[in-house]
Amino acid sequence: MLLAKNCFTKDNLKTRKTIKLGTLYEYRKIESTQIVDSGEGTYSFLLKFDGIVEIERRWFSLMFQGAVNIGGDEHHPQIPGAMNAIIHELELYGVDEKFIRVRNSSASIHREALNEFIFCMSRVRKLRDAVGLFPEYDDCWYMTATKAHDLGQTLSALLRDRIVSGRQSGNHIVDPDISLVDLSIHCRHELVSYLGREIHISDASAFTADHFMRKIWDMAFVKPASFSPEQEYRFSFTIVAGDKILIPIVDNVILSAEQLVSWAL
Repeated sequence: MLLAKNCFTKDNLKTRKTIKLGTLYEYRKIESTQIVDSGEGTYSFLLKFDGIVEIERRWFSLMFQGAVNIGGDEHHPQIPGAMNAIIHELELYGVDEKFIRVRNSSASIHREALNEFIFCMSRVRKLRDAVGLFPEYDDCWYMTATKAHDLGQTLSALLRDRIVSGRQSGNHIVDPDISLVDLSIHCRHELVSYLGREIHISDASAFTADHFMRKIWDMAFVKPASFSPEQEYRFSFTIVAGDKILIPIVDNVILSAEQLVSWAL
């Protein structure tokens, strides 16, 4: 398997020796029609429970945002970014220590990820499979998919160095008033999940409530089904200093990546 990066010839890693990281928010307003996603990092679902569906209590409280008080659920998982829910129908069928059972219920859920830097590639089997994925681009570079972890680690180190040097030079990447003590970059990388706007879950469904909540936990890795031909493999970078997540104050950053040129095919 390969990871492909479609680009303009002038921006090819092998030529320019740099890599650009953009933010989720930048991709909402970028001018290129072939890569813009006005809802990048956000998603609204109509979630339908068909028949009797069993939901873990921890997910139930989070999913319905405390709108239903069943007691004993003061502590539920904290989810990064905003989430709200509107309940259309809710029939409680049974409650025990571990699970809530609902029947023929539905809710609209809106999720929004925290803004962060991302780097997007496409996972393909052969070189020719990347041709035409983004018609406006006239070039492409590749690396083996086995390098994904190393790429994430290297870009994390480069981004950390860029944040520190930017603080020293006045070219700030994050809020200049926040201390950079214990600064670290956490990289997550995996294939993007493509989900429809309407999700049906039943007792016989392979797509369970648990599966749904795990998918939308980090909205940086969920996109509408219309984008599925891209087969996107995404790297996201969460900036942490001490116990604080730092949000970028710029739309993008250019990293000097000469050390990665030898990886490019």
